[in-house]
Amino acid sequence: MLDNPFVVIPLLIALFLTVYAFVKRLDWAKWRIVWAVWVVLIVILLTIRLIQSL
Repeated sequence: MLDNPFVVIPLLIALFLTVYAFVKRLDWAKWRIVWAVWVVLIVILLTIRLIQSL
């Protein structure tokens, strides 16, 4: 199931929105680095999935 990009991408989007809602309640300056690392991690994981599926 997790090998299917049509399953993985919506799950990542949902997780992304959840984290975003959580971060917006907190001070953005403190969480900017964590947020940047999170976005980079998502991009890397999606890139790996796309390469493996080809």
